[in-house]
Amino acid sequence: MNLVAALGSALLLGLVAGSFLNVCILRLPDGTFFKNTRSHCPACGALIPWYFNFPVLSFLVLRGRARCCGARISWQYPVAEVVTGLLFAYLALRFPFIDVVHGAGPTIMVDYGQAWRFLHAVIFCCVLLVASIIDLRLMIIPDVLSLGLVAMTPIVVALHPDLGWRSSLLGIVLGAGILYAVAWAYWLLRHEVGMGFGDVKLLAGIGGWLGYEALFPVILMASVSGSVVGISVMIWTRKFHGKTALPFGPFLAFGAVVHLLFNQEIRELWISMGL
Repeated sequence: MNLVAALGSALLLGLVAGSFLNVCILRLPDGTFFKNTRSHCPACGALIPWYFNFPVLSFLVLRGRARCCGARISWQYPVAEVVTGLLFAYLALRFPFIDVVHGAGPTIMVDYGQAWRFLHAVIFCCVLLVASIIDLRLMIIPDVLSLGLVAMTPIVVALHPDLGWRSSLLGIVLGAGILYAVAWAYWLLRHEVGMGFGDVKLLAGIGGWLGYEALFPVILMASVSGSVVGISVMIWTRKFHGKTALPFGPFLAFGAVVHLLFNQEIRELWISMGL
């Protein structure tokens, strides 16, 4: 299959998926996902015509303002759509599963192992993207996302060619157990909540989808990236009391996606450095 056509198709599909993810980001925390079938303006409540629902393009045409009331449209919408589009394109390049063989006539060949790897990565990354943006906005991670990952783990293990039952189940148990222990230790030491149980459930889902082997690298990358961002925020705001509140979910998601997509490259880098 022509590479440009494949990547273009994946990009367009990702943009559409990103538009759907924006709906999830807005409606899941409010519990209104199934209550309103039509998109409406969050500022004035007016219904949004279908021709203003094109991913990214509508934002550009409207110049970032709602046609109905002139309210500013959040940059979250185009950013989430573009990120999802690029993600789909990269995953199509990373896990190519369709090829067209030209013989007596064109024949479409499907690599089902790669297809499941692609589908696994797409769903996993999309769920983590939604969870991250909600956590950044509201400091919560809806159970439907974190526990949804846990509940879907048996299906993932049954279909994924590289994930085993033992690794996945241990990933769920250890993922929840490690952060649960950390949260309790923090509370015992400082008598205040330092980590929400949404993070605990999210790491359990990550462990289920990636296996227990991924937990240490994910936690390490999440801790390092979270520390860098936290220190940067303290320097920027000049507040050095050490009580800057940052959601940990986005950093766990970052570590999980990096491990999923670049684990082999990171491992080879460590080996080349003699570590």
